[in-house]
Amino acid sequence: MSESSLHYNHTSAGATFVDEFDWSLPAHYGDVAAEYEVVRGGAGIVDLSHRGKIRMTGGDRQAFLHRIVTNEIRALDPGDGTYACMLTPQGKIISDMTVYVSEDHLLLDTESGMVPVLMETLDRYALMDDVVMEDATEQWALIGVVGPMAMEVLGGLSISIRKLAYLQHVLLDFQGQAVMTVRSHRTAETSYDVYVKTDQAEAFWNALLEQGGKRIGLEVMEILRIEAGIPRYGAELDERIIPNEAVRERAVSFQKGCYVGQEPVVMMEHRGRPNRMLTGLKIDGDTLPEKDTVLKKDGQDAGWITSTVHGKAVDGVLALAFVRRKYMNMGDRLTVETSGVTKEAEIVPLPFVLAKEQGHGT
Repeated sequence: MSESSLHYNHTSAGATFVDEFDWSLPAHYGDVAAEYEVVRGGAGIVDLSHRGKIRMTGGDRQAFLHRIVTNEIRALDPGDGTYACMLTPQGKIISDMTVYVSEDHLLLDTESGMVPVLMETLDRYALMDDVVMEDATEQWALIGVVGPMAMEVLGGLSISIRKLAYLQHVLLDFQGQAVMTVRSHRTAETSYDVYVKTDQAEAFWNALLEQGGKRIGLEVMEILRIEAGIPRYGAELDERIIPNEAVRERAVSFQKGCYVGQEPVVMMEHRGRPNRMLTGLKIDGDTLPEKDTVLKKDGQDAGWITSTVHGKAVDGVLALAFVRRKYMNMGDRLTVETSGVTKEAEIVPLPFVLAKEQGHGT
């Protein structure tokens, strides 16, 4: 079981831990509702160091990744970033990632535990290419700063990020070493990711606290993610799903050339609409259905649930789910069986909570 370099800091603050992705992670610090309000009104800081990080070097790195993943990479300049997917030849999602372009390397940010799979898959396609990949997960801590006061908290450390657009990033100085600060997309609130060397993580975390940031755990981040309608690999995204069904606008360029799995993606696009789509549900009662619970309409399978939470900004049980096209009518009601009891689930548009800033919608 891996631990963040901030583990003892979290322990001293009274964190309750959860074991996920082979990491021991802070789920919350005792009051989830209070942590949620911090993000809606102030600035929450969250340890995301468990996320996978791949450093890619070599003279062909940008051209190579461009021809492999779903989005535009080749035209990005240093300081730019984009969201993309790695697909099977059949168009199914192996992994998603955010790609950041720097002068001498690419940084791929992905879900925890996906680094070996992604590196092995990419390596199979790097035949004669000058490309070198390194697992940098434990070299860099990742700290999220989330909420309407995020810019002010970072600004208190002389980290100026006022001109950053979505997924743009800049290298800035903290105590004599560079930290990479990104305008990220993890919630409907203003979000920044800061990549800092592991041995500097505690000093940076404490500096954020001194500037008014408040600790939040992954439980609140999951609520915020679902309220924002943001799919995650391992929940909504897996090898059953084609990007068109969940992340078409964010992950796919239909202007670029060939990439692995392109043909099924383009065929589905030309067909008009996928046979199923990611949508939101508001479910009666207060019991959370389990992942992959089947949805029904008049006794017929209508789809399945991927993620559920008790909403904060929107009361009740909220879910992300895939619903078959023939049943995909906003306001219609499906049924779901939870703990042996049949409940109704209303189909609602995503996101549940609108992004506060232009460019941060899903």
